[in-house]
Parts: sequence; structure tokens; C-alpha cells
Amino acid sequence: MEKPNEPNPEDCCNSGCNPCIFDIYEEQLKLYKKYLLNKESVNVTPQDNAISQLKYTGFVLVKNLPVGHLHHHLFFKKKSEDNMKVSWKPGDHFLYKYNSDKNSCTRAYTPLRVQNEQSLISDFSIIVKKYEHGLVSSQLCNLDEGSITFWRGPYGHYNLQCNKFERIIMIAQGTGIAPFISIIETILNNEDELTKLILIYCCKNENSILFREELYSYKSYWNFKYEIFVSNASLPLKCRYQEPIKSHRFSSNSLLPLKPFTNNDQVLICGAPEFNMTYKLYLEAEIPEVENIILF
Repeated sequence: MEKPNEPNPEDCCNSGCNPCIFDIYEEQLKLYKKYLLNKESVNVTPQDNAISQLKYTGFVLVKNLPVGHLHHHLFFKKKSEDNMKVSWKPGDHFLYKYNSDKNSCTRAYTPLRVQNEQSLISDFSIIVKKYEHGLVSSQLCNLDEGSITFWRGPYGHYNLQCNKFERIIMIAQGTGIAPFISIIETILNNEDELTKLILIYCCKNENSILFREELYSYKSYWNFKYEIFVSNASLPLKCRYQEPIKSHRFSSNSLLPLKPFTNNDQVLICGAPEFNMTYKLYLEAEIPEVENIILF
């Protein structure tokens, strides 16, 4: 067993990750000390993941695809050639290491493995929204193909259990849909799953709808339904046949058709902090088991 590398203060993304990288380091350090005392007394899990929680791994940007006006879909492949695969659980995130002459920090992004041509040549992909004054998002969106990037992970607190709930209700805002895509695909691809999936997706305009084709294809499954709410629909929406897009802002009234909520419901929320807290507080008054409400 190798001694774990102690993280630097800037390695923490300050996003309230559970577990934090420093928690993981302390756990690994305790195991390492036990290993030194008595090597046979420590049950060390083999490291068969191509990405590590405690040290950065280099990945090459193999494709940079603009999506609409503000988003980019970036595809990465591990720099070194070996047989190890990048793996993660549905809902997990990776940390990206940003370095410049003046700044060094990390940012959390949800890894994706969407089935398309690019997925055949990459280990994972991410969706990035480019912000006007965002150092990290601007750097990522402007990366040239062939650039080397550094990532660590996976991290996450969500544990998907087969048929634990009758319904999983997902409320996403903008790029907050990313962690739900892998959750949806995992459940839909499991023939033993009877959980009903309901996705509510909030977007500013039609051009900012992410994974529109994928969501429309999921509609063919008996246990999946969704609605997209577009808050700034200035022009008539160009919808496909029975595509469930609403040309108005989402509100708590939009949840009324889902009542009554029960202990057999789980609600997942991912968006801006104010968005998350607004609907968390609303649902805490509706759902008996508040532990069933999870923020991403």
C-alpha cells in the first residue's frame, strides 16, 4: 500500500463535498499507518479505477463541441495507455484542476458517458456553461483539442438502490441536469427496475435545453416522463411530436399534479443555490421523510 499524498489547501473546491478530499486523505492515512504496523491486518481495496480521489490524473481533450450559444460538451481520454477504465457511480462528480500564473483552484463537474460517436474515443465527458467572467469555464470552453487536463475523483454522496422508491422525482435547472442523465440511464437500462422517473427541467430559453434528443428518446420507456419549462420563450417553440415543453417559468404550482408525496418518493434537486433551497423548503413541508430530499 502506497502512502497517500496530502492534498493542498487549494485542492478543496469549497462546495461542501461529502466526503471532502481531506476526509478521504485522513481515512487513507489511517489505513496506511495500520498497514505499516501489520500489513496483513489491513484489507486494502484494489485500485482498479483509472482516476484517483487523492492525486491528479492527466486526460487529453479529444473533442470540444459547442452546444448552443453558451455551452460546450468536452470529451476526455486518459493520457497514459493502459487497460484501466474510468468508472464512477450515477450522480458522482470529478474535480478539475485549474492553474494559471495568478490562480490555482478546483471546480466540480459531473462526468457523463452519453452514447454517441465521441463516446467511442473518450473515457468521459462534461458539459460546461461559459460565464462571462468565469476563469475556469472560459478556460475549459476555449481549450484546443489535444490539450492536457488534470482531474481527480470520483466523489459523491448519492447511492442509487434498485427499486427502493416507487418514484424518483428530479428537478433540474440548467446544467444541473448533468447528474440526472446518468441516474436516468442506469435505471432505464436495468430490466429489473420498476421505479418511475419524473424529470422537471428548467431552462432560460429553447437554445439552452441540454440533452434534448436523449430526453425525447427516453420518453419511449414506460417508467419515464418529463417536462421542460422555458422561462424566456419569446418566439413560438419548435417542438417535436408530443414533446413536453412548456413556455412559462416553473413554480411550486407545477408540482401540484405530483401530489400526494409519500415516503416512497425520492426527490433530487440540482440547480443554483437559491433554486435548490426554494424547492427544498417547499418539499420539506410536503414529504414526510425529509431525508428523501437530496441536493446536488
